[in-house]
Amino acid sequence: MSDSGIKDMVIPHDNVHYHVLDILMKPKMARFFYTLVVITWAGSFCHAQDPALARTPPMGWNSWNAFEVKINDSVIRQIADAMVNSGMKAAGYEYLVLDDAWMAAERDADGNLTADPKKFPEGMKVIGDYIHSKGLKFGIYECRGYLTCQKLPGSFHHEQTDMNSFASWGVDYIKLDACYAEKNGRLSTEDFTIYRDCIKNTGRPMVLSISDFGNGAWAWGGKNYAQLWRTSGDIYPTMESVYYNASTSGEAGSIHPGFNGLWQFAGPGHWNDPDLLEVGNLANQNEDKTHFSLWSILSAPLMASTDLRSMTESTRRVLTAPEIIAVNQDPRGLQGYRIAKHGSTEVFAKPLADGTVAVLLLNKGKAATAVTVSWSQIGLKGNQKIRDLWKRQDMGIFKNYFTSDKIAENSVLFIKVGSPGPMPVAGPAAIPPEKYSITKNGITCLTDLFYIMKSGEPPAYDKSYSGRPISIRGVRYKRGIGCKSESRIMYKLDGNADRFQAVVGLDDHYTGKESGRFRVLNEDFFGNRILFDSGKMDKGTAALNIDLDVKGVQFLLLEFSGKESQGNWGDVNIMASPKL
Repeated sequence: MSDSGIKDMVIPHDNVHYHVLDILMKPKMARFFYTLVVITWAGSFCHAQDPALARTPPMGWNSWNAFEVKINDSVIRQIADAMVNSGMKAAGYEYLVLDDAWMAAERDADGNLTADPKKFPEGMKVIGDYIHSKGLKFGIYECRGYLTCQKLPGSFHHEQTDMNSFASWGVDYIKLDACYAEKNGRLSTEDFTIYRDCIKNTGRPMVLSISDFGNGAWAWGGKNYAQLWRTSGDIYPTMESVYYNASTSGEAGSIHPGFNGLWQFAGPGHWNDPDLLEVGNLANQNEDKTHFSLWSILSAPLMASTDLRSMTESTRRVLTAPEIIAVNQDPRGLQGYRIAKHGSTEVFAKPLADGTVAVLLLNKGKAATAVTVSWSQIGLKGNQKIRDLWKRQDMGIFKNYFTSDKIAENSVLFIKVGSPGPMPVAGPAAIPPEKYSITKNGITCLTDLFYIMKSGEPPAYDKSYSGRPISIRGVRYKRGIGCKSESRIMYKLDGNADRFQAVVGLDDHYTGKESGRFRVLNEDFFGNRILFDSGKMDKGTAALNIDLDVKGVQFLLLEFSGKESQGNWGDVNIMASPKL
C-alpha cells in the first residue's frame, strides 16, 4: 500500500485512534517501532482489574452445552485429560470451566459455598488441583443474583465470601450469570463494581466473564469491571442461532446499524462474547467450520462446549485449526467487521498485526454462490497474495479483487490477503461520541442519535414500526420512535442531560387487540430503577406525556412490551443545560 493510499486513514484500537499520517511523518526507519509503541499503549489503556489478563480472546472449554447439569468429578477429570490428549491444550485452549450445578443446594453453617457432595465428593479444591496438574486453568460458575439459573445458591450478599472461596480453590476464571439479578436492587455498574473490587481483594488474578444475556456491557463500560461480556442470549446447536448470536457482535443484532457491530468496544483485555461454541454439536463439518470461522474473525472467546471424550476427528480438526485460531488470537486485537452484504452472502474483514488482512466470505443461502471482495474494501490495492486458511495453502496472486468459486450453503472461504510488513492495514474509524451520546446544550431529539444497545425488535426512527407517519390518538408527530414489542433501546446520556420528554401511546395504525406498556429506566432492567411506567395501554387509552428529571443519569433505557402490539414514542427529546 502506498503512502498516498493510507495517509488519511485511522487505525482504531481500544477506543484510541491514531492517524497513519502521523506515522508517515516519522523517519522511515522509525515507523515500525512507532507503530508497535502506539498499538501497545492503546491496547493497555483502561483495563479492568489486571491488564495482563485476556490479552487475546480466552480459549477453553465450558461444560454447559455438552452436559448441562450432569457434571461430576469423573466427567471433569476425563475432559481435562481429553483437552491434553486431543491437542486442544497445545492449540491454545487453557480454561476448563464448570458451569451451573456444581454446588450444593445450601451454603454451609458459615455461609460458604460447597461442592455438591454426590457430584464432587472431594470438593472443588481437589478438582481444581487436578485441572492445574494438566497444565490447564480452572474456571467456575456463579450468579450475581440470590439464586443461580438452576436455583442453587447465588452470590448476592456473599460476594467477598465467594470470591475468597474461589481464590482459595485456585480458580482462574469466573463466569458470572445474571438470573434473578433484577431482585438485587442494584444497577449492573453497581453490581460489577462490587465483584471487581472483591476479586481484587483476594489478590488472585481471575478473569471475569459477564453473562447477562447481552444487556449492553459494551455500552456501560464492561471493560472497567470484566474481561469479557455476553452480547446475546444463549446459543443453540442450529445455524439460525449461530448467525443470530454472531449478529449481536458483528452486525446490528444488539446495537444501531450505524456502528457496524461492536468492534470498537473490543480489544486486548476486553472482548465481546456471543456465547459458547457449538462446534461438534451442529449438523455437519461445513456448519462447524462456518461457526468457528465467524467466532475467529469476530475475535470472540473460543470456548468449546462439546463432549471432548467422544468428539470426532473432524470436530477435533476444526477446533484445533492453527491458522484459524491465529486470526482469533492475533495480538493486534482488532475485532473483525462486515464490509459487504449481498443477498445471502456476507464479507467480513479483520486487519492483522503483521500487515495482512483476514477476510471471511460467507454464504448463508441455500444456493451455492460465488463471492467477491475488492482490495479497496480492505485497504489494499494492486497485486496481493491470497492464502486459504482452512486448507493452509497459498492460492496465488490476484490483482485488485478476488472472486471465489461457488460457496455452498452455510459455508465459508476464509482467506488471508497481502504479505507481512511493518505497517498494519487501517480499519474503519470508530463512531465519534457525538453520534451516540449527549454532547451539546439545548434540545437533542433521540432520533438524531444512534442507540447504543437494543434487544428485541429493532425500532423505526421518525416513523411507526409499520413505516407510516407516527400518530397517537389522532395527533401526528414528525419526530419519534416506532416500536413493536418486545423492544428495549438504550441511549447514552453521560450524565449531561437535565430532562427527558416524550408522548407515548399505541400506534393509530395498529389494528390488533393487544395492549402495550411503556417504561423508562435508569441504565438497565436489572437495576429496576424505573423512572416512568405507563401501565397497560390499549387502543382506547389516551396518550401520556412524559417529563422526567434525568440529572446524573448515565444511560436511559426505553422499553415497550406487549406481545404483537405496536407503540410510538412521539417527540422524544433530551434537554441539556449550558453546563456542557
